[in-house]
Amino acid sequence: MQQQLLFNVLFFFMMPAFWFGIGRTLVDHHLRVKRERSLYDSAINPKHTELRTFLWGTIGLGIVGSVLSFAFGIEVSYAWIFAYEAIVALMLVIPGAMFPFAGMGILMLLILLLGNNFYTHILNGNLSLTLQNTMPVGMNFLELLTVMLILQYLFLKFNRKSVNSPVLSKNIRGNRVASYLFNKFTIFPLVFLVPGQLFVANSPFWPMFRLFGSKVSILVVPFLIGYRFKFVSDMSADILKRLANATGWLAWLSLGLTIDAFLWKNLWFEVLAIIVLLLAYGMVLYHYHRVDKRASAKQVEQAVDGIRILAVKPNTPASKMNLQTGDLILEVNGQAVRNEEQLYRALQSSPAFCHLKIKNRNGQLELKDAAIYEGAPHEIGIVTFPKEKTGATK
Repeated sequence: MQQQLLFNVLFFFMMPAFWFGIGRTLVDHHLRVKRERSLYDSAINPKHTELRTFLWGTIGLGIVGSVLSFAFGIEVSYAWIFAYEAIVALMLVIPGAMFPFAGMGILMLLILLLGNNFYTHILNGNLSLTLQNTMPVGMNFLELLTVMLILQYLFLKFNRKSVNSPVLSKNIRGNRVASYLFNKFTIFPLVFLVPGQLFVANSPFWPMFRLFGSKVSILVVPFLIGYRFKFVSDMSADILKRLANATGWLAWLSLGLTIDAFLWKNLWFEVLAIIVLLLAYGMVLYHYHRVDKRASAKQVEQAVDGIRILAVKPNTPASKMNLQTGDLILEVNGQAVRNEEQLYRALQSSPAFCHLKIKNRNGQLELKDAAIYEGAPHEIGIVTFPKEKTGATK
């Protein structure tokens, strides 16, 4: 029994999704640091924030999600698991293909409508819409969607303030502006009950055990949560917070539909419920994409009457002064600054301490001051618009 359980737990590491995820984080980190060094002479955050997000998600979401999935008693077929793992692997190796919730929901519909051998029906052109599964399958899928929405809510809540990598372009007036990338994902384990008869019929070597008189297998399965956004406004943290809240409300909707499915006991209702959740999820994403577009007036734009802050490096004097993306530096140590050279000279006038006069994004004037690094007065930790093709990190 112990060897069987160990094998089922190690199933998580046997699937390529976890290892593809590790590789994807390494590639994303390399590309981000390379781009930032090319634009701004140094990385805004050289630490491996991508890997930290990935691993914390693996542990935290894995614990919460496994407790929820085991509490629901979610059962899924081996056919759905392996098809889902194939989709996740493709998403991790194809750049820009990060739509795990939609992919999972569509796969659920294929299983419900065409059965566990849906791929043979598709290859043979047999696409008649006939429910191929018994009652509990659709309800288990709804339970799984509920768990995934809860975990997406937590993922967004904990990562909403991590957007700090600007990409430069020009607006319709020809002025340089910044957009900000949110490119976060994680692979985490979920514990599932897999009906035993499926494995006995198709893979008799698979380790099995009995639970309340029925043959089942407990599998620890890799799941993907991830987002890739490009924010044109400086409201990324606020928009992600609102998106997280909307996702939380979708989780309540999914739970309500799951309860209704249990009461109605109608397979077509379960199919319709999954479609409704997918459409609602897509509408939420589209809505907040439009919110960001409508807020483009708050886009971080290069200024002529001061030094515009593109980003703030963590654990620096700038972060201790609570400087924010989009703030406009007007004076440094009592000297007006309009370009990089003036900023550098003003910082050198007080090599151990700096006083800043800034205008925040609400148009209010603020005074900031902090000690700066001895021997490096220019390193206060702000990122500005680069001059021509070179970067400037102060």
